[in-house]
Amino acid sequence: MRFAQGFLAMLPLWTGAIPVGIAYGAAARDAGLSFAETQLMSLTVFSAAAQMSAVALIGAGMPTVILIGTALALNVQLLLLGLSAGQQTHSRWLGRVIGAYFLTDGAYGIALAGGKLTLARLLGAGVSMFTAWNLGTALGATAIHLLPIPALFAADFVAPLAFLAVLVPLVRTWATVLTVWVTALVTLGLIPLMPNGAAILMASLVGSAVGAWWAYRRRSGRVQ
Repeated sequence: MRFAQGFLAMLPLWTGAIPVGIAYGAAARDAGLSFAETQLMSLTVFSAAAQMSAVALIGAGMPTVILIGTALALNVQLLLLGLSAGQQTHSRWLGRVIGAYFLTDGAYGIALAGGKLTLARLLGAGVSMFTAWNLGTALGATAIHLLPIPALFAADFVAPLAFLAVLVPLVRTWATVLTVWVTALVTLGLIPLMPNGAAILMASLVGSAVGAWWAYRRRSGRVQ
């Protein structure tokens, strides 16, 4: 019952997971991966950010160690979520292994939103997202032979897609929304004036400062 609750609670997120999966599948095929390799990555890695980044790195001819290091860095937050889930569910080691395989940020959030976190609900949410992600991957990997690949799926857009895959799940509060917008606007303003790297660094500092200021005002009750 709780497994089904977790699975069904995740269905609204399919509308985001499937299109991104399609983008990954098409981009992976465009980068030279076979259908089997493209699908196998979704079955084993199961991470939009890591897979999008891997496709970009593969296209650039990067060594395998760089791919693995990037994937681990982009998913380090799952270590903390896994520790938290393990402490709350008190499941046996086999259940923890299976739960870790299907663990995502979204699945953890959905499972926790239902009240007390249970392994069954967490697995339901994880399997639901796993299904959507692999369905999207299959559609994207197949569509490359049926339709012309839109510009959105070109290899040059893989890195921005990977960035968005990391960024979007983090934008949950008004403080983070403000941080993102300020950083983006300041970046656009500074790029004509200085090197891109310096502009992004400066904009990130400004955006973070504004976001921290807003969060402080919210905590102190100065803004609603």
